[in-house]
Amino acid sequence: MIARAVADAETATGLVFRVHVGALDAGRASAQALLAGSTDAPRTVLVAVDPARRALEIVTGSLAARQVDDRTCGLACLAMTSSFAAGDLVGGLRDGLRLIGDHARVSMRSRR
Repeated sequence: MIARAVADAETATGLVFRVHVGALDAGRASAQALLAGSTDAPRTVLVAVDPARRALEIVTGSLAARQVDDRTCGLACLAMTSSFAAGDLVGGLRDGLRLIGDHARVSMRSRR
C-alpha cells in the first residue's frame, strides 16, 4: 500500500519519494541526515516517522522544495497524525503521500 502511494506520487510529480519508519534520535536533524544520504537528495521528499518517539518529519531537497511547500507539508502532517492517533500507521503514510503528491502535481502544472 505504501509502495503504491510512493510510486503514484513519483509518477505524478517527477520527484523521488522516500519513507523512513524507525528511530529519529536527533529529530529533524536525523531526517535531514537521511535525506542528505539519498542518491538523489535535491529531488527527494522524505517522510520520516519514529513511532516510539511519536515524531514525524517531512524534509525536502532543494529542487523538491519548489513543488512541495511548507503549507503542503503541514497539511500532510495533520492528515498523517490523525491516522497515527487512531493506530493506522500505513493508512496515515498513504494519505500523507497522496496529499503531497497531489499538491506537488498541481504546483508543477501551475508553473508551466
